[in-house]
Amino acid sequence: MIAPEVPIETPIPPEPALMDQYGTAFRPKLLVVRPGQPVDFKNSEDVLHNVHVIDAETRETEFNVGTPVVGAYRHFFEREGAYDVSCNIHPSMAAFVIVTAAPFVAVADSQGSFALEAIPEGTYHVRVWNLDPERRSERKVTIDGATKRLTLTDL
Repeated sequence: MIAPEVPIETPIPPEPALMDQYGTAFRPKLLVVRPGQPVDFKNSEDVLHNVHVIDAETRETEFNVGTPVVGAYRHFFEREGAYDVSCNIHPSMAAFVIVTAAPFVAVADSQGSFALEAIPEGTYHVRVWNLDPERRSERKVTIDGATKRLTLTDL
């Protein structure tokens, strides 16, 4: 997540983000959304599921609802943070929602690669979130015309 030192006005995407329940799994396992953006928790299976979302920091339940067979539940996260997602009916199902106002966000692929393009020059607060708290990091970086690449080792 890259947030500029000087705020940039970026609209909240009007289209809902989607976390689907299919194959007794949440897909994707990590969803990044903006505060106030609609998020649809969809059940694409013909079995009952629920969605239990807990604030990872406070451990308070954000919501816990049943998702009807081939149905969906829409939620609007208002606070930034990390949220644990589970299905109480199928304990092996787990996922995460990251809510951030940062205008530039990328999710790394299985090799750890990601790309962010068209970032204006400036100073930014860069935050790397990882399931393992030991692998999380934060720092300021300056992006200028010569900046072509940052790696996690830079952070």
